[in-house]
Amino acid sequence: MILPTYALNMRQKQKEDLPRLPHADQPRLFVMPERQLSRRVFLSTLLGAAAVVAGARTARAEDPLPSSADGGSALIIGGTSSSECGRWASLLAPALEEELHLSPPLQLTPTTGWDGITGANLFDTQQQSAPGPVGLIIPGTAILSAMLGGPRIHFDYRRWAPVFLVAQPSVAVGRVSLHQSFRARLTGQLTRVAVSKLTGPELTTVLALDMLGLRPQPVAGHATPEAAMATLQAGQTDVIQLPLDASYPSRIATLQAAGFAPLFVNNARPDMQIHQPNLPPDLLAVLQQEHKYSQPAFLLPAWGAIAAACSLRAGLVLPALTQPDSIARWRHAAEVCANRPAIQQAAAAENQTILAGTAGTPFYETLMPEPHVLMALRRWFAQSLPRWRDATPPALLSTPPAQ
Repeated sequence: MILPTYALNMRQKQKEDLPRLPHADQPRLFVMPERQLSRRVFLSTLLGAAAVVAGARTARAEDPLPSSADGGSALIIGGTSSSECGRWASLLAPALEEELHLSPPLQLTPTTGWDGITGANLFDTQQQSAPGPVGLIIPGTAILSAMLGGPRIHFDYRRWAPVFLVAQPSVAVGRVSLHQSFRARLTGQLTRVAVSKLTGPELTTVLALDMLGLRPQPVAGHATPEAAMATLQAGQTDVIQLPLDASYPSRIATLQAAGFAPLFVNNARPDMQIHQPNLPPDLLAVLQQEHKYSQPAFLLPAWGAIAAACSLRAGLVLPALTQPDSIARWRHAAEVCANRPAIQQAAAAENQTILAGTAGTPFYETLMPEPHVLMALRRWFAQSLPRWRDATPPALLSTPPAQ
C-alpha cells in the first residue's frame, strides 16, 4: 500500500500548488499564482507600453542624420574629385543638403584609386567609429571586383542601401561574324579584345563573346576609348567596347568609315532607356538568334550581373543598419533632386540613366546574383585567367586608365 499513499500525497501537493479560482460572487480577476492583476491595471500597463513605443518611433524620426566626428556629414567618394563619382558628388551634395536640411553641410571625402575599391574599404572601416560616414558614392568597377573575389576587397556591398544610381550601357564594336560555322569553330581562331586590364569593365564584352563561342583573348593596356580605337584600326585587336556617352556617335561614325560595325549592346536591364538611334540589338537578342537551343548554364545571369556592375557609373549608397526612416528620407530627397534641371541636364549630356529612390532597387538587385551564379562566374574567370595571362605581357596586366 505504499504506492497509493504516495500518489495521494502527490495529488494533494499538486492541488495546493495550483492557483485558487474566484467564486461566482467575487469580482472576476486575471489570476496568476501568488499575484492578481485587475483589468484596469492591465489596460493601463498596455497603454503605457504603446505610448513608450510610439515615443521611441517619434524620437527616431526626429533624430538628426548621422554625422562625422568633426561635426559634419561625411560623404566618401570612391575616387578622386575629378573622377565621375567626384563630379556627381559635387553636383548632388548641394541638392541633398537643401532637401534634407543638413546642417552642417556634407563634407566630400575623395579617395585615391580609379576603381573605387579604396573608398569602399574606407567606408566600411569607418563604420566602426562613432559616428561613421553618412554615405558613399562608388563606381561599379569596385562591385565587379567584389564579384570576382578580388584580394583587395574588404567590404560587402550587398548590405548597402541604394539611393541614387547613374547607369550607362556599352556597345561592342568590331569586324567579326557573330554567326560561327562548324568549320570556323574547328579552326579555333581567337578574338582579340582590347581591355584596360583583365578585371576591367570590358569583361562584359569578353564574357559575351565567350558565350557566343568566339574564344575571346583580352589584350590589356588600352584604358581609354581612343586607345582601344587605335588598336582596332591598326589591326591589333578585333573587338573593342565603347561607352554610350556623348562621344559615341562621332566615334562609331569614324569606325564605320573604316569598315567596323557595332555588334551588340551590353544592356543588363531592358527597362533602361537608351537615347541613341541606330543601335545594334542587345546581347540577349543575339544569343536567342545564334544559340537558341544551347544557352550556357548560369553564365547568362552572371553576364547580367557584371554587365549591370560595369554600366554603373556612380551610385550613392547608405551603410548597413541604417534606420528605415533615414533610408526613406534619403530616397525621397534623391527622387526630388533627380527632377532638378541641372541634374537632368548632366545625365542627358552623357546619355546616362538616373535611377533615384526606389527605382534603383531592381537594378541594384541585379548586382546580387544567386550563390550558384556567382560561383559559375568565378569558375569561368579562374579557368580563363591562366590562358589570358600567358598571352599578355606582365607590364599590361594592371594598367590603370588615364584620368
